[in-house]
Amino acid sequence: MQKVRINMDVLCDDEKIFADTEILGMKMSMPVMIAPIAGIRNNYGADISDHDYVCNTVAAAEKTGIRAFTGDGINMDSMFLDPARVIDQNGGKGIVTMKPWVKEGIDARINGLNGLHYEAVAMDVDAAGLPLLRAGNVPVENKNAEKLEYVRKALGRPFIVKGVMSVHAALVAKEAGAAAIVVSNHGGRVLDDCMSTIEVLPEIRKAVGNDMTVLLDGGIRSGMDVFKALALGADGVLVGRPFALACVK
Repeated sequence: MQKVRINMDVLCDDEKIFADTEILGMKMSMPVMIAPIAGIRNNYGADISDHDYVCNTVAAAEKTGIRAFTGDGINMDSMFLDPARVIDQNGGKGIVTMKPWVKEGIDARINGLNGLHYEAVAMDVDAAGLPLLRAGNVPVENKNAEKLEYVRKALGRPFIVKGVMSVHAALVAKEAGAAAIVVSNHGGRVLDDCMSTIEVLPEIRKAVGNDMTVLLDGGIRSGMDVFKALALGADGVLVGRPFALACVK
């Protein structure tokens, strides 16, 4: 992100700048969203439960006019369904996220969402590279267009594929009918020596065209970083770690 430089040009009309936007039909005060995080205590050392973290972020997102993604994990009830219920209790404003489980895990979560209100569903497909999830009783797996389409059709909501880092993956998501992708490398925690998200963003934007929403996460720490992402083709960004670290005492 720091390698991306910004040019100054003040020879233009002095017009008021508006940060409000609309992403997948969701009207927001700015193109910034809260990234999905689960296991807040184990992963970040925060002295707060997953439930309290989700309640705080979903409520804060509502108050500031943005949106929060909720997370997922091995414990479906506490790490997936409970956060989804928090969204439901906050007027359905928010995006639920599920891991790329094998069909057994996907179907269980689809059934668990019955009757709940939420605006969109995301799948962080790059979690297929996490060894602990791979070794679980209900493991994760690599997804193809057919398996992604299954989830999209079953839930009937705008479907977001998170963890796209190549043109090939972006086109697979598009083939599956995804409404949006998130250019993301899972915080760099899945694959050593992987490229940064801002590096691959321009070619992915070019490949999918303007008829698909492109979001980005990874290293967003200031408004200038948001501006860089938008300038290089993103429609919005997700911010994760700063929110998690804000809970650490």
